[in-house]
Amino acid sequence: MSRIKVLAVTNAYPTARDPQFGVFVASQMESVGLEADVTIQFLDCTRARWKYAAGIWRVRQAVRHGDYDVVHAHYGLTGFVASFQPLPLVVSFCGDDLLGTPDGRGGLTAKSRLARRLSHYAAGRADGIVCKSQGLRDALPVESDRQRALVIPNGVDTRVFNPGDPAAARRRLGLEPDEKVVLFAFSRGQRVKRLDIAQAAIERLAGRGVRARLSVIREIAPQAMPDHYRAADCLLLTSDSEGSPNVVKEALCCDLPVVSVDVGDVRRWLALASRSRLSSRHPDELASALADVLAGGRDDGSRVRAEVGLAGIAQRILEVYRVAIARRGAGRERRPAVEVA
Repeated sequence: MSRIKVLAVTNAYPTARDPQFGVFVASQMESVGLEADVTIQFLDCTRARWKYAAGIWRVRQAVRHGDYDVVHAHYGLTGFVASFQPLPLVVSFCGDDLLGTPDGRGGLTAKSRLARRLSHYAAGRADGIVCKSQGLRDALPVESDRQRALVIPNGVDTRVFNPGDPAAARRRLGLEPDEKVVLFAFSRGQRVKRLDIAQAAIERLAGRGVRARLSVIREIAPQAMPDHYRAADCLLLTSDSEGSPNVVKEALCCDLPVVSVDVGDVRRWLALASRSRLSSRHPDELASALADVLAGGRDDGSRVRAEVGLAGIAQRILEVYRVAIARRGAGRERRPAVEVA
């Protein structure tokens, strides 16, 4: 069988300015590229949303002048952009594209409500749908879209993210051997991550006589992340909303225990570990869970590593491509453009 030719369209991809931005997209497409011919079309629209409109023309031109079998769009808004070209379309939904972004007042931001409507449109136009978690699949409003959607998490490069040597990692990062370190992944403007709750939990932990430092990691180069996971004693996640947080899978692949609120698909991954804990968002309960986890040692992430390895995930994505191409070849009609949920 000849190699599938893929045009991968994404609005998140690593850059020199932000090497962490969309790194999971890069990893997935690199692994898929071992058995398919992949071309990346990066729509850098972070500072100018109007570029999405120009992206429709860019994708159509790329398809017109290239030699591709399938278009794979990452994120729902990118899927909308890629809906206006004639090739079989696969869309990967990753989080707030289907769930929306909380506005802090019990609703969703206006911008994310619009993005969610456009994501619903993209789902109806797609020949193949990938959702990073079951919760995202359930968020698709149309039954026929849910039926053909597959739950495939982002893979993790377990050659990089593995237990390693925690003591050596601490020496490289300049940490004291006995210092308790709780990791928290955060980027500017990500209010949804709820750094305030994490800080309150660490304060309550100190009130219990357990001293730990909250290490807030921002814009760390991907190649440096394994050392941070190996050197830490715990990862803390307190987000209001998530799809399938990569930081949890990466941490467990490094045998780092996790304390998390029950969000996205975290429950699924913690069920495969041995020492990680789910908690409510209340700082007192988070502090209790942290105290229990910090009193022990490393977790056992072997079952997580077995499930999220890049090679296995790539094979599942390739099968989605084959099915999407076959569906279009069999004359499957896209839903009419007027149907926007």
